[in-house]
Formats: sequence, C-alpha cells, structure tokens
Amino acid sequence: MKVKILLKFLLKTFSHYMRSLINFSNERAVYLFLQGLRKASLENNKSKLLTEFKIFPKIPKKLYPSITNNSDISIIIQGPIFDRDFIQNTINWYRSCGIKNIIVSTNTPTDKFFKAHTISKNGEKPQGVWNENNQLETIRNALYEINDNDLVMKTRTDQRIYNEIFLSNLNTIHNQYHSEITKSGSRLGVISNNSSLLKINNISDHLYIDYGHQLKKMFDLEYRNRNDIFYSLQLSDKSSIEIDLLRQKLSSSLFTEFESEQWFFNSFKRNCLKSNHCDDFLLKSESYIESLYNYLSIIKNSIYVIDPEDIELFWIKSSIDTLPSFYHDGNQNKELILFSRLTKLNWLCLKNDDNYINHLINYVKNHQMNSSLF
Repeated sequence: MKVKILLKFLLKTFSHYMRSLINFSNERAVYLFLQGLRKASLENNKSKLLTEFKIFPKIPKKLYPSITNNSDISIIIQGPIFDRDFIQNTINWYRSCGIKNIIVSTNTPTDKFFKAHTISKNGEKPQGVWNENNQLETIRNALYEINDNDLVMKTRTDQRIYNEIFLSNLNTIHNQYHSEITKSGSRLGVISNNSSLLKINNISDHLYIDYGHQLKKMFDLEYRNRNDIFYSLQLSDKSSIEIDLLRQKLSSSLFTEFESEQWFFNSFKRNCLKSNHCDDFLLKSESYIESLYNYLSIIKNSIYVIDPEDIELFWIKSSIDTLPSFYHDGNQNKELILFSRLTKLNWLCLKNDDNYINHLINYVKNHQMNSSLF
C-alpha cells in the first residue's frame, strides 16, 4: 500500500513538472498535449478514463455590446487571497458587465483592490469544526456594507464566472423564480457543485444569490465552538480528535449541519422561510426518511439550482472533486457509496414532477444507508 501511494506521489510530481516545463516553453504544446490526452483516453481500450477540457482566457473580454442596469446588484467575493491578479481581473470583468458594487471580504491581510470595496478583518473567534467561522465572518462583514434591497451574489476568491449574459441579466434571471414559502417571496439561488439530493442540507456554499435582507437573516449565526460540539457528542479528547475518528464513532447519516454548507442551509430553513423547518444537529437513523422528504420539499419550493457549466464557472483550486451518482472513498477500496447530485435537471424534476420525491424516497429505501457519506 505504501509503495502504491509513493508511486502515485512520484507520478503526480513528475506530471506537474512536465506540465510546468511544457507551459513555460510553449502554451501551444500544452494545447496539443491535452488534445492528445483526450484522443488517447478515447482510443485506448485499457484506459478507464474519458478526458475533456476547457480553456478560458486569463483576461476575459466582452462579446455583446448591451449592458443592463445593474446598479442594485452587489457581488461578494469572499475567502483567502491566493492570487491577487486573478481576483483583480475578476473584479474588472464583473465591472465591465455592469456590476457596480463589488466587495472583496477576506481574513487575509491585503492591500485594497481597485474598483472594489476591500474588507480585511480577522476578529477573535473560536475554532470551528472546519473553516466555517471564517466563512461566516467574511460573508457577514460584506453583507453589513450592502443595502437590504440589493440583489446579492456571494462567490469565492478562487472562482470566476465567465458568462457575461448571466452577469448582465442577473436581476432578470433571479426574478423569474418565486416561492410561496420564503419570507421574501423569492428563491435562494445555489450552485450544483457537490450539492446533494440525499445528504440532508448539503447545499453547496460556493455560490448564493438572493436579496440582501434575506441573506442577512441566513447568516445571522453565532460562531461554532469545535470543543463544545465534540463535548455535546460525548466524545473524549475533543481538543485533538480527528474528523475521521468522529465519523467512525458516529454514523454520519445522522448529521444535518456538520459540514459548513449544511450549517448555512439549515439556518436558511430556520430564518428565511415563513415556518421554521430546520433540523436538529443529529437525527436518529429511523427519522432519516421523514427528514429527507422534508428536505426535498424545501429544495422543490424555495431554491433554484445553477449548474457551473451554465455560467461558465472557472475554479483555480487544483483539488476539485465533483461527485457522481456513485463514488468510492479516497482509498478506492470500499463499496460504492450512494450519492445523487442536486443538478439543475434533478431540481427541475423535483419542481415539475409531483411524483419525483416519492421516486427518490423509494430509491433510497432500496439501498443500505450505512456509508460514511451520510
């Protein structure tokens, strides 16, 4: 096993070195290499992969001359500062698409960005289970600077949306979705990256779209304390416990707001709907089906889903995992884990087919729900 891990590491290091070398000499060679890789994956009968790629310009340019008035739209770019040039070019691009109010909110000490309002704060807060307290702080700091009636799109510092039609017509796109169960009458826009139909509250925190007053309710949360959470779960050694050990001690099918995105969406269900539909932090396994039914009903009636391909989303993060309907764990040595992604197509089925929820519930009942994903 150790030899296999070492070989994977050496191969990854060699591949990174070769890509850097080729890119340094000629980007055309990189393009030809990717074309060759795509063809080899398709024609090689021993290959288990199909390869596809997309190339974006570092500095995007507008294709369409018209710009809709977006004076009442705000974009939040939140997260750590890894690449200032990438963020500044993203700001410039959003401005060229008519977005006037752009806020960069970070915990990283940084100089101000041009054509954007820069917030760099790192207040005292307890250690969360993940990085959720930093996320909460940066999002909330930005929302303080935004009018309640502004339409807000929350994004990340390592992502860029290239689709200018989407950016220029964000108001029109958002206002076509209505809800009878939210306090605002609008739906929360979310993205399908790793959002799940079957894992309670697992709605991706990469992107949110809604009005300022609605998002301020959603992020009206107290910081989480890692030690307090572990203590409430009756786990000893709560100061040094590893997340994997926690998952071994408790079946994660019971968690409804353990991940940061679960925590945020459970707050949406608590604070942004006409009735409180939030779940307890832990569910008994026998309550899962009932809670799943409620979760799917909320998805059907209070959000709309965007696929990253629809908005031409680019992500500079190198370790990107988009989970398919089934997947193995990291070691690829256990049974397949049931997972259904909340794609736009799945959401449309939920919204327009009254029998689709029952179809999903029956699908789940026919599988053993004992995997670590849940």
